[in-house]
Amino acid sequence: MIKLPHLSKSHRILFITYFQFLVLGVLCLSFRSNLEISLFVNRLNSPILDFFFKYWTAFGTFALIGPIILLQCFLKYREALITAVSTLMGLLLVQIAKRFIWYDAPRPKVFFENMQDIHYVAGVHLYSAHSFPSGHTTGAFALFMALALITKRPIYQMIFLISAILVGYSRMYLSQHFLVDVLAGSAIGTFSATLSYYWFKDKKGVLDGSLRTLFSRSR
Repeated sequence: MIKLPHLSKSHRILFITYFQFLVLGVLCLSFRSNLEISLFVNRLNSPILDFFFKYWTAFGTFALIGPIILLQCFLKYREALITAVSTLMGLLLVQIAKRFIWYDAPRPKVFFENMQDIHYVAGVHLYSAHSFPSGHTTGAFALFMALALITKRPIYQMIFLISAILVGYSRMYLSQHFLVDVLAGSAIGTFSATLSYYWFKDKKGVLDGSLRTLFSRSR
């Protein structure tokens, strides 16, 4: 059973910073609509940002999450399992929400079609449906928040959190999602990472090993 005082004490700065991000996003939605925020973000473009966000957004996909989990197997099975369960749980929850609950939620592309001077990033395929919540953001927060919870150094925790936030912002920059989609995805990913971490962190036995130790014993 998760003890909330221990949870907040162990990673206080991490969770306080995340909740500040969440509150800031909610405040933005209180004063501006999703479309207004998306149009504002769309105007803040440059060739450098186009290049960066086009590829950074991939951290919300299994194409990069998978290799990171595999690398963790060489360090410690428990850490790899925390990240794997976190991302799988997050992506399962978000797909249920996308496909069965908010299956008809339109994406920014639908609203941008009849507007002038909309900036699109070359080579990015834009989707029209299943906007809420953001799957890439969920995957990124499930990954990076799990890594942040595993590490004990606040500076690394902040780096991982900022990395996740940048993936969320990339979904808006690439005109794939609205702010509300990103906030919901971040909450699902953070919930999945927290639950996975506190479930497996004290498990003993075979989870203390790694592929590195396994290979060294076989020599």
